[in-house]
Amino acid sequence: MSALNGGALAAAIVVANLVVVLIAMVARRRRRRAATRPPAATGSAALPRLRVGAPGLQGSGKTLLLTSMYRRMQVPGDRGFFVRAPYQQLIELNRWYRQVADPGTDWPRGTSRGEIREFDFDVMTQVGESAQPVFRLGYLEYPGELLTDPDAPGSTAQQRLLESIAQADALIGVVDGLRIWQTYHGDARGRVLLQAALDSMIYSMLTARCPIVFVITKWDLLDDLHADENTRLHIVRTLLMEVDGFRDLVRHHSGNRVLRLIPVTAVGHEFAVLDHGAVRKRPDGRFRPGNVHAPLSAVVPDVLRQVELSVDRATREAIMAEATRKVRLGPLAALRVLSEYAATSAGRALVAAMGGGFIGDAALGLYLDSRVTPDQQSSRVAVLTEADQRAEALVWARRRVVRELEHHVSMLEATLPSSRLGLGESW
Repeated sequence: MSALNGGALAAAIVVANLVVVLIAMVARRRRRRAATRPPAATGSAALPRLRVGAPGLQGSGKTLLLTSMYRRMQVPGDRGFFVRAPYQQLIELNRWYRQVADPGTDWPRGTSRGEIREFDFDVMTQVGESAQPVFRLGYLEYPGELLTDPDAPGSTAQQRLLESIAQADALIGVVDGLRIWQTYHGDARGRVLLQAALDSMIYSMLTARCPIVFVITKWDLLDDLHADENTRLHIVRTLLMEVDGFRDLVRHHSGNRVLRLIPVTAVGHEFAVLDHGAVRKRPDGRFRPGNVHAPLSAVVPDVLRQVELSVDRATREAIMAEATRKVRLGPLAALRVLSEYAATSAGRALVAAMGGGFIGDAALGLYLDSRVTPDQQSSRVAVLTEADQRAEALVWARRRVVRELEHHVSMLEATLPSSRLGLGESW
């Protein structure tokens, strides 16, 4: 028996030694692979991406808004960031701009039926010594006919439209300022068209859980309503609240959704005139768009605010605890544990709050990063690895941009208090 025990012991020792050798070999191979592996990417592959849908009827000014919005935001100006489109899309946007800004040409063609145009805008800011993207905005522009007319036999365009609206992280509903002007001045046909336009948008918006910005285009046509802009906006807001679908949406979501009403003029107050019911360019017009950057600037702050509104106190506290734990990690390690967090009850509540679209690993990181204070960030930079420091620089740059966007939204609300809809107001 002792001989057998001795043989078994010897065999066990041999096996144990083999296991140790194998583990050492695997560890060495992993170290060699880690040494030759490039640093973790911090570029566009890991960028948080928000999908923004922009429904609006034909002729409401969607293309003009997009053109002027990009033109205004493609350079930093007085901001610490700018947006950049892929070069092929830039060519198209510049072509539209030339058509819009030239008093001697017609307005550019709108979106044709069945054509859903999607643009990718990288939000750029200075990271170290170069400008880098910190997150991405996917902007979808829909043809207005898909909201109002029956779909062609065999076509799936209308279904794709409704699906893309349902999956959007934020919606920019484009309301034609001409129809508002006509309604205000007693034009019965204008009121019918305004009601039809809002009915078409409200149908898909009532079940969406994302923030909504209603944009009043052609704001320059409404200058005669009142000299003060906020008073003018309040007049328009009161008029819209008399429209059944619009009023119902605001009432239904007044306590748990971010809703805005933002006036914009894609051409300026001295470029176009209303001539026998048609908007025409003035031969001597001055092209000076106004407030066109505001709708897109509100998207990220509104999405983050929507998370706060959509979860209960216990979930918010759990999220803050996760943000605090994440601060103690380097950003690369933190990114790896985010998928685990998404499986927790707080993580599931956060995903459910945003409809499962915006909250992926990188986007969840954006939300948690936005909860971190500057002193928490600076206290850990010194102990990070070189790769983590590069990732941390990107995270901190992203956080700066988010805070600047939040500042822009605060300024908008201070200047135009009537732009904020809902949140406990009684109607």
